[in-house]
Amino acid sequence: MDPLPAHTVNEALYYLRASACPACGGGPQRVLGSPAPAAGEAFTLDTECAHCGARHAHGFVCEHAVPAAGPEAERINPTDEPSRVVDLAQWVGLFYLLIEHASNETSRAGARRTGYRAALCLAEALKFYGDDELPPESAFFSDETRECFRQRPQSFTKQTLRDRQSKLPALGAMAARITEDEDRRRQSKWWQFWRR
Repeated sequence: MDPLPAHTVNEALYYLRASACPACGGGPQRVLGSPAPAAGEAFTLDTECAHCGARHAHGFVCEHAVPAAGPEAERINPTDEPSRVVDLAQWVGLFYLLIEHASNETSRAGARRTGYRAALCLAEALKFYGDDELPPESAFFSDETRECFRQRPQSFTKQTLRDRQSKLPALGAMAARITEDEDRRRQSKWWQFWRR
């Protein structure tokens, strides 16, 4: 099977998070290992299904590399082009899943990082829209997600997603807070070293 075109390794990871296990239809699929492919490089992500334990290898081609640290390490897609592997309904589902996870985080820094990831997923969902209020049929890649859209089109209006986005801090502000959290963590570790 040809490798799937992912903008970044992060997009490939979100694809696997949003996809059911090929063996049992359950999940989630846990990724084993953490490759850091260069731009244009083909790579494989090995997964294990949390439900049935089946292991699978998934091939991707990465169009863009991401930095190893900082908020930019969370980047999904540096272009305005929508994903070709994760469809609109999957991005919206990932947004709600991550918002729920953020509300259950025990640390503020963890909640902020998870909230930032949710906001990035919502930004990816909005890339599927043109000038119309409803997305094109091509924004849905499977019968299941097309049916979801047909049953609840009001959940997929551009305004609905923009309303969700307006309740979040701007992406730049969220990225700045993550940088502050990382700086604080590094400083804390430095001082802890001297206290020993």
